[in-house]
Amino acid sequence: MFKDLVGRSSFSAAKPIQMLAVLFMGFATAITTHAQSTNLVPSAGSGSEQAFVATFTDPNGVQNVQSLSIAIVNNAALDIQSGLPASGCVVNFIVSSGIIQLAQDTGKSFLTTTANAGTDRTVSNSQCTVLGASSSITTSVNTVTAKIFVTFTASFSGGKQIFVSVENRNQAGGMNLQTEVGTYDVTASVSSVFISPSSGSGSDQTFTTIYSDSTSHIQSVGLNIKSSRNNTSAANACKLRYDPDTSNIFLVNDAGTTYGSPIIAGSATSLSNSQCTVYGMGTSATTFGTNVIVYFRVSFFPGFIGEKVITMGGADETGASTFSDLPLGTYLVTAPSSGVQESFDLTSTAVRVASVGIPATSTITVIPNESFKGRVLLTCTVISPSDVVSPPTCGFDTPPISVTAPTTATLFINTTATSTQEFHDPVQQTSFVIGGLTMAAILFIPLSHRRKWRTLLSLAVVAVSVGASTGCAITHNQGNTIISSTTYSRTPPGSYIVAVTGISGSITATTAVSVTVK
Repeated sequence: MFKDLVGRSSFSAAKPIQMLAVLFMGFATAITTHAQSTNLVPSAGSGSEQAFVATFTDPNGVQNVQSLSIAIVNNAALDIQSGLPASGCVVNFIVSSGIIQLAQDTGKSFLTTTANAGTDRTVSNSQCTVLGASSSITTSVNTVTAKIFVTFTASFSGGKQIFVSVENRNQAGGMNLQTEVGTYDVTASVSSVFISPSSGSGSDQTFTTIYSDSTSHIQSVGLNIKSSRNNTSAANACKLRYDPDTSNIFLVNDAGTTYGSPIIAGSATSLSNSQCTVYGMGTSATTFGTNVIVYFRVSFFPGFIGEKVITMGGADETGASTFSDLPLGTYLVTAPSSGVQESFDLTSTAVRVASVGIPATSTITVIPNESFKGRVLLTCTVISPSDVVSPPTCGFDTPPISVTAPTTATLFINTTATSTQEFHDPVQQTSFVIGGLTMAAILFIPLSHRRKWRTLLSLAVVAVSVGASTGCAITHNQGNTIISSTTYSRTPPGSYIVAVTGISGSITATTAVSVTVK
């Protein structure tokens, strides 16, 4: 384009300058175009958990979009200058990696723990929990769609405002966070925190579930495994209930209208409907801190074969229920094998950390059934309590282990004596155009009107280039502006849960390790 422009000697000095001005303004407009939110679903609603789907478009392509944020906060305008809002559910989704960050309660930084889209990892603060298994990110040419699944705590109940923002790679900021895009009425009591497996297959499975209620006593918890085409919450489904106070296990009838008589966890009895059987032996629960951990041992009937969706819920001591139809996972029910189905279970020992900074261990035992022989890969996830910036970390020092008999592995729990968290402002605006215009003015003002237009054009191009470089430098520095830097002397005392999962092909088992940090 510039070659054609210079090659026309019949142009006056004024015309190329006018054309350059038009080009410059177009260029400036293009580089300052922000990604825009096109839709948020739902933009209004109520409940204790919700999958929020935000769709964004960027005219320059989605390669410019670095992260998407959804802020669910109390009814008050956001103060961007002071950082993220305190006591909110502020979720940041990094597009390229699928990492999900959650702001801590003070709003000055993100928690060091993160969730990952499509995995069992979760991240929590005092207001909400984000489930990675039910969250996702998809892209097309100019569109990014983020699905963020959130469960709310009882203490966060009430009317909320929803704000959305986008951060681009080459410029900090995006949508004005003070523009409200939706509202939501949180009616939470019991929060569904964790489910494993959140995907898998088989005809026999022990599901590990974790529920939390920081403000009330949990009266009952539930697990519902149903056909995706099932439009009701319990009809023709495998819907289970567990009451922690009595250790009673319930199974709903085929019509989905009522629970039958219970059995006791740990007993050699079972309950069945046309979809599944739940066993007393293999079903158990434990209460740890504000959490209830329940293991549901279930087998499925051939008539229930196919892909199912998993939902969870519970009721607090007032009877307020939070069971919903929002899926937390999927499971493919397969036909039972002719022989004994291969499987294994996991057990663990509790951990007490008496001195922060010194590793602690838990013994994980893989217990195969009579037909299982294979290699088991062990992984772990720390489920932190509310507002923990430096929670424990976990890991194994062994590769997949060969299992033909009960086999042990050592889980290491590490705590931090000192850590520093810096929070970088994701919403400051760029100075790209200002830098460009300033440099252009400096170069243009001294020029004589009698100069040849070619010289003017060349200098203008240089001005735009230098100005752009200056603007980029300013943008880079602003994008790394630190709002706050806080040093945490140690991993906070408290009760933590580490979910340990063993995987061998399509076979999955999970155990929850209780960790107490003194």
